[in-house]
Amino acid sequence: MENKSKKELKRIQQKQIKIKGMHCKSCAAKVERGLRALKGIKDARVSFLKEQAFIRFDSSQVDFNTIDKKIQEIGYKVSSEGWVNNFQERIIRIRLENPNILMILVAIALILTFINFYRTTKLQNQLASVINGVVIESEGQSAGEFKEVAPQQLSQPQQPSRAEVGVDDDPIKGSENAPVTIIEFSEYECPFCERFFKQTLPQIEENYIKTGKVRHVFRDFPLSFHRNAQKAAEASECADEQGKFWEYHDKLFENQNALDINSLKRYAKDLGLDAAKFNECLDSGKMTAEIQKDFADGSRYGVSGTPTFFINEIELVGAQPFSAFEQVIEQELNKEK
Repeated sequence: MENKSKKELKRIQQKQIKIKGMHCKSCAAKVERGLRALKGIKDARVSFLKEQAFIRFDSSQVDFNTIDKKIQEIGYKVSSEGWVNNFQERIIRIRLENPNILMILVAIALILTFINFYRTTKLQNQLASVINGVVIESEGQSAGEFKEVAPQQLSQPQQPSRAEVGVDDDPIKGSENAPVTIIEFSEYECPFCERFFKQTLPQIEENYIKTGKVRHVFRDFPLSFHRNAQKAAEASECADEQGKFWEYHDKLFENQNALDINSLKRYAKDLGLDAAKFNECLDSGKMTAEIQKDFADGSRYGVSGTPTFFINEIELVGAQPFSAFEQVIEQELNKEK
């Protein structure tokens, strides 16, 4: 029985690998779910901040190549230097065979998890405070460091900073004469962009776009580490050429996990577009320059991530709740009265 137990322990291996391209919790969660779905994976923990994955698996059921292939299928690349070396493997096996050491390691892992959670929560609270105007950057601080300050009563309303942002020739939803314009820099593979599309945009459409108060402009900002984002953006412009941009835009966000070339062409057919014309547009790279222009414009305006919005040229970053948009929109509408 003891020999059998030792054999089982020898089969159980643990690896630490580096995964390139993860930028958010949703990306890490996607990789984690994919790994845990593999037969033989005992545990998988993925950190997007460190771009690392810790994997515990039964080597008799799954090998390194299968794990590597699965991560690539999800859309990320395993760094070749990421695998732990043989010396580390032996240490891991010794630790697994020694319950006392294993318990200590588990305790350390729990403490580190708690610290990481505390820091993440604190950062989220700071960012939320920035949006509400109660966190500022002081003169004595280096860039990126924040401190909390109490909201101040100002004799005059503080004017938000504005950037001169152009509409270009991009798709517009809503009345041309709407007093408020929302320019969105976004892309179709970004999970936060999908969150805005599903949770916030419907409320904006119902309360402001349909009532003629707001017009919505979509500009492309595909991120390089999303392998399908560029072609998805080009495909949406090809659909716009046939007058079906917003229908195609919605289709892409509703199917964010399937944005390969074949799927992009299938969506065009599903929406009743001229398939031959659409396919030729997409395959030829006809819209590449249009997407690159949007990206260059966004970079010039200070866009560094997606989604980023400019509401009458007032910048709002991230998948904010409807209330954040409502506050700025109402402020702008009141100026028109």
